[in-house]
Amino acid sequence: MKLAKPLARQWLILSVAAGCAFCLLVLGLRFYLGSQLQQQLLQRVPLQVQQQFMPLLAQSVWDVDPAMEQRLLQGIHSLDGVTEVSLLNSRGQVRLSLTKPLPASHRIELPVQSAGTGDQPLGTLRLSLSLRSLEYTLWQDIAQTLAALVLAMLLLTWLTRRYLHSQILAPLATLATRWQRPDHDVPQLAQNEIDQLDQTLQAYDKAGKVQLQHARQTCLELTQQRDHLSSLLAMRTAELEQLSRFHQMVSEMSSRLVQLDHADVEGEIAIALSRIGNLLDVDRCYLFRVTPSLRIRHTQEWCRTGIPSTAHQYENYPLHESAWFVPQLIKQQLVALSQLEDMPPEGHNERMRFAAHGIQSMAAATLSYQGQVLGFFGCDCVLQKRDWQDKELTLIRVFSEMLCHTLLQCQYRQAHDATRTALAVAHERLDAMVNIDGLTSLASRKTFQQQLLRAYKHARDSGQALSLLLVNIDLFCDYNACFGHVEGDHCLIRLADQLKQHFAQQSAVISRLNGDEFGILLPGTSADAAYSLAESLRQAIWQLGIPHISSSVSTCITVSVGIASLDPTQHDNANTLQEAAAHCLHQAKQLGRNRVISASHGYGAST
Repeated sequence: MKLAKPLARQWLILSVAAGCAFCLLVLGLRFYLGSQLQQQLLQRVPLQVQQQFMPLLAQSVWDVDPAMEQRLLQGIHSLDGVTEVSLLNSRGQVRLSLTKPLPASHRIELPVQSAGTGDQPLGTLRLSLSLRSLEYTLWQDIAQTLAALVLAMLLLTWLTRRYLHSQILAPLATLATRWQRPDHDVPQLAQNEIDQLDQTLQAYDKAGKVQLQHARQTCLELTQQRDHLSSLLAMRTAELEQLSRFHQMVSEMSSRLVQLDHADVEGEIAIALSRIGNLLDVDRCYLFRVTPSLRIRHTQEWCRTGIPSTAHQYENYPLHESAWFVPQLIKQQLVALSQLEDMPPEGHNERMRFAAHGIQSMAAATLSYQGQVLGFFGCDCVLQKRDWQDKELTLIRVFSEMLCHTLLQCQYRQAHDATRTALAVAHERLDAMVNIDGLTSLASRKTFQQQLLRAYKHARDSGQALSLLLVNIDLFCDYNACFGHVEGDHCLIRLADQLKQHFAQQSAVISRLNGDEFGILLPGTSADAAYSLAESLRQAIWQLGIPHISSSVSTCITVSVGIASLDPTQHDNANTLQEAAAHCLHQAKQLGRNRVISASHGYGAST
């Protein structure tokens, strides 16, 4: 018993020492691996922000969406190691900022760029990274690990002590008691106890071997599970990377298709088909547009190198000739065939057509809006058959919706252009109705007043001459009463042609002011020249010889003319100039008509 107690004490001391050494080793290894992991986390933060947040952040800045910008900055701010994140505009001013009370050890600035602005960034994303926040987390993990190890050591020490007391110290005490018996049976009893102790030790050794074998088997199973989890992790990582590339590509293509002009959509769709085909790893990728008469028009197709194009063979194809494939597309919106043999007997002719084009597997989606079929988007596999996965069919649906929106946008732009053209034509006709007299094709009264104001201002500012003629057909009401309004309109047309011919050499503005009154604006024409032109006009109209049997002035159509030339001392605005010409015309009528009266020459004579 005296020998057993030191042995147990030494065993406990060695166990505690080994446990402490193991704890130190585990803590050191944990600190080293944690430090390495911290460095890796800080290095991955910019790449993670660039891949996961930057496309959406650029889109939200481009769309001026403060709520989305706030959510994205909060997501970036929640990343491990990020202590401050700020969004700066193109002038370097801070728009949004989120901070943590920790010192920064690294600062990084990333440009916020969108496809709509080219190389010109929309702003700057400033990141402040702190190694101390990760160190706090590491020390907390180490403290938790240390506490767990200490508890495990205490439990192991207690179990070891119980084990020594029950399995070694107690049997040894019993043996020692028996060895101290004075009778002759003690040697035999001691031998029996030794044999029993030997058998017990052998049983413990056998149990230890069994436990060791079980531990090795458990370790092997854990190794296999670890390898399986590693393969799953690699596969999920690859899927996430592909999904990230897909989201980035969809965002970029959507932005480009929305911002493009109608003339550039065709080329951008061709680029989109190429990128979609490469992403899905297919041999053909195509877009068929459908007219309102349900015929395929204007096909676009991308083919892998060495794969022949077949889209042109479907140009002007009537959809009603399809016995199975097109009705299924319109009904289900998506048809995926891993092999052509999956088509039912009613689709035999279409299966033969697809086989002639080298198709082994295909997937197609309908582009429709409110029941109207706009087109079809599909992918073909020519080199080998393919079992379509759910994620691939989901991507095809997403791409079909994006292309459907693009086709709708093209239709809206075409309708908008047609409406704008019709409005422009109507506006021109309206302007013509407002600015041009419908009967004589001369300028209207509104146009004459506008030209008069411009000519008056120009002549007043430049000191040039300006003359205004008011021409009135003598007794034209009697002419209409005698010959009718139809003949009256013919008479007005002949007089308008005469006015155009007479003033063809001058830069004159000729207008029909009222039913039987005309205005002639002569910029740069002096009073003498204007009087000469008016007199020759009066005689030319009289010489036309248009009969006017109800006139008391002459047997033919005659005119009276009033002339006013610009005098800055008398005419302080355009209205006074026109009033002066109207006054002269009124005098010409009072003096018997068929004459020219000028404010500068006095009364004129008639023929």
